[in-house]
Amino acid sequence: MRIPYAADDVFELVSDIRRYPEFIKWIRSMKVTERPDDGVVRRYRGEADVGFKGFSEAFATDVSANSEAREIKVELAHGPFKRLRNHWKLKPDGAGATLIDFFIDYEFRNPVLALLARANTDLAVNKIMSAFKAEADRRFGHTHI
Repeated sequence: MRIPYAADDVFELVSDIRRYPEFIKWIRSMKVTERPDDGVVRRYRGEADVGFKGFSEAFATDVSANSEAREIKVELAHGPFKRLRNHWKLKPDGAGATLIDFFIDYEFRNPVLALLARANTDLAVNKIMSAFKAEADRRFGHTHI
């Protein structure tokens, strides 16, 4: 995906998990605990309360945000998943925009939820990317590159 905003701005948007409840409607709250960093890589744990269509869960992820590489890596700490990890890689396109490489791999422990999630993975990714694009538009303006 390509969006018309600077890679450093997009990196700050994606790595600022504290603000996710402001623009991702199914995240009801987010508690963030800072972890020791090494100057380039910020580390923290995000504990999210999510809900949609009568379904409510809490889970925690460990996040590593590397500002030099413009990469954000997310790993499951605990929650309703067998596994959850995602990875963002943000690259300037040379014209002031950002190329976003987004990967997510998850599976719920509950077999019914796992089946529903597998059937709706593309929809979930599209909703995630749409939420970030809309928030980038709101924060950075509607630039056309």
